[in-house]
Amino acid sequence: MRPLRVALAVIALALGSASASAQADLSSWARVLDDGSLSVGGKHVRLQGVSIPPTDRICGQPDMPATCAPRAVLQLIRKVGAEFVRCQDLGRDAGNAMLGRCSVLGEDLGGWMILNGWAMAGQEAPFEYMQWERLAERRSLGIWGRPVDNVIISPAPRPRPAPAPTKP
Repeated sequence: MRPLRVALAVIALALGSASASAQADLSSWARVLDDGSLSVGGKHVRLQGVSIPPTDRICGQPDMPATCAPRAVLQLIRKVGAEFVRCQDLGRDAGNAMLGRCSVLGEDLGGWMILNGWAMAGQEAPFEYMQWERLAERRSLGIWGRPVDNVIISPAPRPRPAPAPTKP
């Protein structure tokens, strides 16, 4: 009789912890906020390990707007679209926003932002985020493209005169 009680207690604990973690995680429609965080089911969520570039940095790609942060947010808006966002609750930040690892259609949003060059790996980022940041930088993607605030503009080359026709 005792082994049955132990087994039932283990099952009850497992079910209790599974339901508690399911309550802590979020799954809902999301709205991307101006700072690159999300509002998921009405709760403020920051992507854990992700740092959006400073707002004054100028990006060198032809997309608009020219400053990096709004472009990064725009890319996140495009990625989320009208899909359901699922976030794993990883704690709280200093402003009491939920820190989460969020995904859309099974794809990690923070990882996608970093791998495509639209964000940097933060201090608390997982190891793969740091590696993906290096990869995006090597590929000159997103914010790692040549920023126009560092470009030296040279004068346009002068056209060469056409060679004179030869006479037979």
